[in-house]
Amino acid sequence: MRNNRSITAQKEALNELNDTKDKLFSVVSHDLRTAVNSLKNNHAKLQKSYATQDYQNMESFITSGGTMANGTYNLLDNLFQWAMLQTKQAYFTIEPIKLYAIVEQVAYNYQGLFQDKGITFSNQLHKNTVVYVDQETIKIILRNLIDNAIKYTDRGGFIKIYISNETHGQCELVIEDSGQGMNLEALKLLSDDKGFSEARKNGYVKGSGLGLQLCRSMIYKNNGKFAIDSEVDKGTKITITLLNNQSELNG
Repeated sequence: MRNNRSITAQKEALNELNDTKDKLFSVVSHDLRTAVNSLKNNHAKLQKSYATQDYQNMESFITSGGTMANGTYNLLDNLFQWAMLQTKQAYFTIEPIKLYAIVEQVAYNYQGLFQDKGITFSNQLHKNTVVYVDQETIKIILRNLIDNAIKYTDRGGFIKIYISNETHGQCELVIEDSGQGMNLEALKLLSDDKGFSEARKNGYVKGSGLGLQLCRSMIYKNNGKFAIDSEVDKGTKITITLLNNQSELNG
């Protein structure tokens, strides 16, 4: 009996490693290849504009090239962080941090994209709001969720971050956008840990969906909860429930 349990456990571990390997190959072969190819094509257009002294288009290609480079870097970083998480090499230090300052740091890197799309971003958090999380992973979570919100929000829309509910123990952090939103089928798939591949197959996710999966895993690792509320053409709300009291953490 003991040998059978050991064999079953080893088989499950091997299957998990194979799933991780397949996911890595999928992202590297498809999404990363697409991102690098887009950079390559943009650079060729930039060179042509320079050769023909088409300075108006040159400025546009420089801007789009920066956006593509940033997106490619984020994809690589997500890939690295996800691999670390899956192979249990990620290091977490749960400590009290002030959310407002972290949101400001992350959002600063997106000022160019906000301006390019005419998106109004507002950090509505109280400056003294404290949560108990790992600082580096909360930055990764916020970066991915803001990046997604920008991706699905039309020109002239808004993105805002605020606390919807707070008790002595936990608070609900909301990232809300006025974007395209999702239908019920997409919402159901993305609310399920195993629904990402199906959501991607049906066109509900742009890219690999790796960033959203990474966020979910890191939120759980930080003793938090994750929920999506969305409606077509009315935007999306991502709610992250985080601990704001050390006694809850110790419990």
